[in-house]
Amino acid sequence: MAIASAFAMCSAVLLRCSADDGWKNTAELQKLIVERFDEPKDSKLLHRENRIWINRDEQVVILDGYVAQREVPLEMFACPVGTKEHESVVAVLARSQLVHAGLLAINAKPGSTATFEPFKPAKGTTVRVYVLWLDSTGKTKGTLAQNWIRRSGTMNSMYWDWVFAGSKFHKDEDGKEHYLGDSGELISVSNFATSTLDVAVRSEQSNASLIFEAFTERIPPKFTPVRLVLTLTDEPPFGSSETDSDVSKENKVEPKYLSAKVPDNITQFLASKPVADLNPKTTDDKPSKSSPPNARK
Repeated sequence: MAIASAFAMCSAVLLRCSADDGWKNTAELQKLIVERFDEPKDSKLLHRENRIWINRDEQVVILDGYVAQREVPLEMFACPVGTKEHESVVAVLARSQLVHAGLLAINAKPGSTATFEPFKPAKGTTVRVYVLWLDSTGKTKGTLAQNWIRRSGTMNSMYWDWVFAGSKFHKDEDGKEHYLGDSGELISVSNFATSTLDVAVRSEQSNASLIFEAFTERIPPKFTPVRLVLTLTDEPPFGSSETDSDVSKENKVEPKYLSAKVPDNITQFLASKPVADLNPKTTDDKPSKSSPPNARK
């Protein structure tokens, strides 16, 4: 897969936050992440301008990012930095196309994105998404990403699995191909025809119909560096059978994997650096534009 680097464009984007959260631009956030996390052990860096690795033995893709939102209705769980941070819990320092390439490298099989009228859910290899971070004492914490998402108006985690839908390529008038998931649809909780990973249940994307929101009480402070570990499973996605495909039904039996301990082979990929203060800092000053790193193919 040809990978055209657009990371410089992402790095130049300034992230505007509420007055209570202060300001941080992408360069500041990248620096915070680099200072917090070492490269994961025994893993191969997939692209030198992005913090994304693969480990073929464990069949995982590893991404670094930060907490972007804690109290919003969601269309995404995770997006590439500089795209849809306003409706995502996590923003990552890698493009969706690179995540797609990483999943292919660990033998995930892309299926198809969701279709509508009539609705058919996205298909592909089931992918479990783990979130790793450090608490204020430096202790490693971890959970499945679903536990940072809840059905709007409830205290129930999102049950449904993600699948490797694979997004799509579009060729422009000049014959150049664009990976559509790079516009933000990396790990979706609303169905998009451009999602790299999509939730395996009907979930409409109109503002009035958004059914998932950030599970605020479980998410660490905004700008907290996080490491996502994407791992494959042979299990069919929760949401693929008639008994669990209707998101409007209540009183479901929660899948056991949601409350299971994060496996040691996942937590081993969080390699932290000793730092004097692990709490994310904010500033009241408006950020100045910074020069993005040079990006090459």
